[in-house]
Amino acid sequence: MKKSHFVWILIVWTTIITVSFIWNFYLVKSSNNEIVLNKSRAFFEQIVVTRTWNSEHGGVYVPVTEKTESNPYLKDSLKDIITIDGMHLTKVNPAFMTRQIAEENKLEHDLQFHITSLNPIRPANTADSWETKSLKLFESGIKENMELVVYNSTSLYRYMAPLITEKSCLKCHAEQGYKYGDIRGGISISFAAMPFINNVSKQIFTLGIFHFILLILGIIGLWVYYRMTNKYLLIIENRNKELTKANSERDKFFSIIAHDLRSPFSAFLGLTKIMHDEVFTLSKEEIQNFSKGLNDSAENLYKLLENLLAWSRLKRNAMEFNPETLNLKEVVDLSSNMLKTPIENKNQNVSIDIAEDISVFADREMLNSIVRNLLSNASKFTGKGNSIYISAAKKENQITICIKDTGIGIPESMIDKLFVLGENTSRYGTEDEPSSGLGLILCKEFVDKNKGEIWVESSVGIGSSFYFSLPRSNTSIN
Repeated sequence: MKKSHFVWILIVWTTIITVSFIWNFYLVKSSNNEIVLNKSRAFFEQIVVTRTWNSEHGGVYVPVTEKTESNPYLKDSLKDIITIDGMHLTKVNPAFMTRQIAEENKLEHDLQFHITSLNPIRPANTADSWETKSLKLFESGIKENMELVVYNSTSLYRYMAPLITEKSCLKCHAEQGYKYGDIRGGISISFAAMPFINNVSKQIFTLGIFHFILLILGIIGLWVYYRMTNKYLLIIENRNKELTKANSERDKFFSIIAHDLRSPFSAFLGLTKIMHDEVFTLSKEEIQNFSKGLNDSAENLYKLLENLLAWSRLKRNAMEFNPETLNLKEVVDLSSNMLKTPIENKNQNVSIDIAEDISVFADREMLNSIVRNLLSNASKFTGKGNSIYISAAKKENQITICIKDTGIGIPESMIDKLFVLGENTSRYGTEDEPSSGLGLILCKEFVDKNKGEIWVESSVGIGSSFYFSLPRSNTSIN
């Protein structure tokens, strides 16, 4: 196979996988939107049916209670009556009934709805900004409106459809100038979006993993086939020169994947083969050791895939960027707790010297990833029983965070390559822990995204200090 043919096949394969992922991504998003829309329509139609029943009966009488008092906005001479038994009854019209149902539903269920109008009789029915926008859309001919909105960091799906004036409605609304068939208002429905968003995220994550593995298997298969068909040509040519040239031309992202998936997959295959062939002869301790080896390989593979997906999402601008004012010590404490097990396994001590009042303006998920990656590296390249220090200092409109270790240090020739994608900076930790270097690339991307800087100071045999700065407030990054 000619090299040009291989390249074209590789491009076609990558394109197929990419298109498949994008199409499935679109289907997942579309399906979720359809589910949300159908749910909203169902609730709206149920409310409308209930209101129509009430309206066609001219309202219904119910006993007067603390919860249901006489409606001051209803103009009806028979609004309040007393039965021959002395029971006080008040008439409940469709609007009053809808309001009471909404209040009950707000207390009992994770769903709210609000009857509103641009010309409300009751002040509490005044439309908010989103409802006002929707009502104006209805006047221009739009039949319904649904959006995902965020209020005070809470994501909500909001749906609204118009209420059309029926003949039975004119008794109360004719004096406002409404005619049969007019849009007199609408009902908005709101419910939490996070359950739906989380479900979509899980599906997309699964799709990403599946397509990623499929892409790698295809590339590896194509590469093996290419090598087999060019075996004699490769023998004649200068092998080392050709491999060096191929490595320099190979996609940087693919080179990271090809290098770092090999070790965990090899461990999986080796350990599972031994357990399969010798399961009845292995001792309990040996099975436990093999299980630990499998778990370690799985954790390393998961961390690599997690970093690869995060890097990919960032490059495709698919990662949400939501900077906010964060308490730095709380974030660092949380991140260090997530790495508690590997740190304790090496009997290391993490000393955190960050004042309680220090805050930064950054994206929480990205800041967590930066701290976790730097702290994980510090632990990985520091021997058992040694210490790691985390501190922070204020400087004008910036906060500088330092993660310092007492480990093996970094050669001077490697320091300038640490934050450059494609450079070979992978090393093994003090306990032979694998490292791809992708974590530092992510840290650089995330720090840049948050308008900060990252740098390192290190001496071989003494340790390393990784610094990164972040703005103290929103105004400092404008």
